[in-house]
Amino acid sequence: MQTRLLQGQHLSLNEQIELLSEFVMTIDHIPQILNEISKLPDAWLGAGVIFQNVWNVMHGFALNTYIKDIDILYWDDQNLTWQAENHYITALNKTFTTTKIPFDVKNIARIHLWYEKRFGIPKAEYFSVQESVSTWPVIGACMAMRIKNGRLEFIAPYGFQDMFSLRVRPNKVLVNRVIYEKKSMDWQAKWPMLSIESW
Repeated sequence: MQTRLLQGQHLSLNEQIELLSEFVMTIDHIPQILNEISKLPDAWLGAGVIFQNVWNVMHGFALNTYIKDIDILYWDDQNLTWQAENHYITALNKTFTTTKIPFDVKNIARIHLWYEKRFGIPKAEYFSVQESVSTWPVIGACMAMRIKNGRLEFIAPYGFQDMFSLRVRPNKVLVNRVIYEKKSMDWQAKWPMLSIESW
């Protein structure tokens, strides 16, 4: 799999999707997690557990090395309470008791209620999970997936080329230079084959 992922940058988009689909289903607990989150409203598994595990294998590291959490994104604009969000966090952690990586579950419909307090940047309301993914700080990290009707679906507004090319570029839609540079330097220290584009 390492050789195939290292050659991923030379594949067509459809071939990249096929390779990534095959790969992610080999990651511990991912098939079960995808099935479980299909019970949540418009829920997706996102970010690091996908692209950072691709980098792990490309670097010869074990799966889930440096994966700090499992990001679950869902959309429920009918219930914007923290209690509802926390219910899903608790339920997932109880269901997957053998998973050593914690779940980070977010209702994208309520992010604007707490974002500025946490990050110091005002945030208008999102209108979908897809819109949220498109604003994440690094171009190649903007991705999420789910199972629907037995098939894997991806959100990938900027494609997969950066991930397969080990390239890190800023997505300036929302993030600022300080946040991007801190994140990219931290990533390069962990995955030294990465090529970091300056702000």
